[in-house]
Amino acid sequence: MTLSLERINSAKASNFLISKKKIVLITGAESGIGKSTTKVFLDNGYRVIGTCLKNNKNKDIKGIEYHKINITNNLDWENLASYIKDKYKKIDVLVNSAGVRLSGNLETTTMNDWSYHLNNNVTGTFLSCKHILPFLKKAKNSSIINLASINSVRGVKNMLAYATSKSAIISFTASLALDLSKHNIRVNAVAPGAIDTPMLASFKKDLSSKEYKKRMRENHPIGRIGKPKEVASVIYFLASEASSFMTGLTIPVDGGRSIR
Repeated sequence: MTLSLERINSAKASNFLISKKKIVLITGAESGIGKSTTKVFLDNGYRVIGTCLKNNKNKDIKGIEYHKINITNNLDWENLASYIKDKYKKIDVLVNSAGVRLSGNLETTTMNDWSYHLNNNVTGTFLSCKHILPFLKKAKNSSIINLASINSVRGVKNMLAYATSKSAIISFTASLALDLSKHNIRVNAVAPGAIDTPMLASFKKDLSSKEYKKRMRENHPIGRIGKPKEVASVIYFLASEASSFMTGLTIPVDGGRSIR
């Protein structure tokens, strides 16, 4: 009986500690900017819930748990929301990092390519916000950070569907910020330039090595591409009290590309 009570008390203590910690949900947490953002929040004492499209092998990292979901699937979000309701009750920060990018102009972009971008980059963000909103309402001074792109505000060759889908994130962010201000929930976005991630590696395949290096250097006045951690740091800033008077904004993290 004594052992049973000890276990019960231990479970209660564990649940209490979880409830006291700030919790962030990060989509696309397994790679690129999402992976770096996960580390920044972990380093700052957050408990992290990360979504991934494939089974994640890094399940033993303290303070983080991964959930395999398709962010475009409403039922997957319903199941994850049910789990969060039972275990955590609230979410302090939502980071919508998951996204896709394919090359293509008007002539080469198929309907499948078009839908692929809109479903993943726009509908996925919409579903994430919709299903996590009840938990953000239960937290104090909660925040949403979406990932747009510098291509949201600057034209780019051969990425028509991607640029269009990321442009929608800017309007979505501003409109959602107005809707959620009454709940004391801030909504902002970051617009990265070229960042050293697997997504950029796919773009690199479209160009010769010489052309790729020349374009990256010329497009960014700083003279180089960015590191995922440099974007993750701005995401954390937007989630923190340091940005408490900021909402509805899209912040370029682009090495100066937007002022070209």
